[in-house]
Amino acid sequence: MPLSRFDASRLQPVDPDTVSARHCARTEALIAACRLGTGPANAHWASPGGPVRVEMPFGCYQVDELEVARRAALLLDGTWRLADATALGRAAIRAHALWTDLAWWRPLAPGDAWDAGEVTDAGGLEGFAPRRTTLVVVTAPADEALARALAAMERSAPAWRRAVRVLLVGAPSGWARHLPL
Repeated sequence: MPLSRFDASRLQPVDPDTVSARHCARTEALIAACRLGTGPANAHWASPGGPVRVEMPFGCYQVDELEVARRAALLLDGTWRLADATALGRAAIRAHALWTDLAWWRPLAPGDAWDAGEVTDAGGLEGFAPRRTTLVVVTAPADEALARALAAMERSAPAWRRAVRVLLVGAPSGWARHLPL
C-alpha cells in the first residue's frame, strides 16, 4: 500500500505533464513570495515565550497563470527531486521530510518539502488543517462557497504550526492580493 503524501481527499497532486518546463523566473518569484512569513515568529516551544507561532500562517494570492502555479507546487513538494533521485536518494529525501515534520519549531529551510496540490472544488478547503507547510492551487470557481472556505481557513490559521499559501488562479480582481509575475 503506497503512503499518501497528504490528505488526498482534499488536495489532488499536480501532474508533472501539465507543465512545459521545470523552471522559469516567474515561478521562482512566486515561490519566493510564498515563502515569506512561513517561519516561526518565536523560538522553540520550551522557550519563555510559549508555543511557537507561525509568522504568517495563512496567505492567499491571485495568480494569472495556472502553469506557473502548478510548477511552483511541483518544485515545492519535491516531485522532480524524487523523480531524479536514486532509491537511496529518495529514502534520504523522505527521511528528511519526516524529520522536518517532527521538528516543526525550526525555521523552514529552502530544501524542506511542502505539501502541495490542486483544489477544484471549494469543499476541499473546508476544515483544512496543514500537517506541513502547504501550497494549495485553487482552480475552483470564485463563488460564495470559496469565500466561506477561505474565511474559515483564515480564522483557524493562528492555531496552525505550519503555514498555508493559497493561490487563486483566474479569480476575478479583488479576491486576494494579486501577484504580478
